[in-house]
Amino acid sequence: MGSEPPSGAGGKPTPTLYGDRPVYSVAAFNQGVAGWLTRLPNVWVEGEVAELRSADRWSLAFLTLKDADGASSLPAVITRERLQQIDPPLVAGDRVHALGRSELFRRRGQVSFRILRMERYGLGMLLRRIEELRKALAADGLFAAERKRPLPFLPRTIGLICGTDAAARRDVVETAGRRYPPARFRIIETTVQGTSAPGLIGGALRTLDADPEVDVIVLARGGGSFEDLLPFSDERVVRAVADCATPVVSAIGHEEDTPLVDLAADVRAGTPSLAGRLIVPDYAAVTAQLDAMLARGGRALESTTGRARERLLLLVGRPAFADPASWIATRRQTLLLARSALDRWPQQLLERERGRLGAARDRLRVLGPAATLERGYAIVQDRSGAVVRQSASVAAGDEIAVRLAAGRLAARVEEVIE
Repeated sequence: MGSEPPSGAGGKPTPTLYGDRPVYSVAAFNQGVAGWLTRLPNVWVEGEVAELRSADRWSLAFLTLKDADGASSLPAVITRERLQQIDPPLVAGDRVHALGRSELFRRRGQVSFRILRMERYGLGMLLRRIEELRKALAADGLFAAERKRPLPFLPRTIGLICGTDAAARRDVVETAGRRYPPARFRIIETTVQGTSAPGLIGGALRTLDADPEVDVIVLARGGGSFEDLLPFSDERVVRAVADCATPVVSAIGHEEDTPLVDLAADVRAGTPSLAGRLIVPDYAAVTAQLDAMLARGGRALESTTGRARERLLLLVGRPAFADPASWIATRRQTLLLARSALDRWPQQLLERERGRLGAARDRLRVLGPAATLERGYAIVQDRSGAVVRQSASVAAGDEIAVRLAAGRLAARVEEVIE
């Protein structure tokens, strides 16, 4: 019989001693292996999804990863939440990169790979490269909002770049044609996926941009996988769009992702059909607006004409229009009155001045010395004719003259009284 000592410190499994032989139980062995596996670092594993099992009531999904040659396989688990974040959903045969660590299911002693993150093979590298390109192009100002130009209201010719015999062409042309039947197109069909696509798309953009009749360019594709849309994130295509002097509408038709060309274009349309609605006005609405403007213009012209007619009738009804001679007679009478007034004006002016002079003379007469003399006063003058104002100015025996209101007197001073 053996004795089973207690577990060691820290949960480390301990064996049961049979003499000098340590023996582990299955549970203890699994516990030890599980503890050792937890010390291993997280690693990336590449493989194909060979089996995938999931159910709504399960918190985990179970899958098997295998090498391309099928020689080796690895059971793995991932939470259903992380699995559902992968878009589009994984299916058997998808090649993936999975980040995780090994762990042991203790009850059955089965090792599995706990997946912490998973993405399709090559997708992560492409996304990083595209993100780096996006930052570089943004730093160059290719995505700046101030570069965006409004679409012309009524383009003379619409440039369209699409795949050969593509549904995107039909969506754009038919939608625009229904909305505005006179719409004209210049269409360039070219390869829109694959390694040769970026150069061909860039050449088509430059050709349409050089056409003076083309007022707007639509770059259209009816969606596709992430890999199919890679040409629309190619730097050559993005720069060709940014270099266009003609406004560009991007209609790639892939709402899940945003190709870089969407950021450089002047307008992004979610689908080719939406692009067809954006590039032309609604013919019926424009026609209705023109009819309404024509009606308003007619009413305004009629109102202006009516007011002018009323003013004309008022003018015609005046006496001058009814009897032009009366107007001349009236003006003649006015001229005669003005002439009479002018004739009287010198005599009236002379009379006013004569009256002013007479009034001044009367004031002078009242204020002058003659008026004083009339009241009984006299003016005494010495021999030189100077007016004597003080008795001290003369002496006894001096001859003086006395001026009266009428006549003069000659006299001699007999006595001077101070």
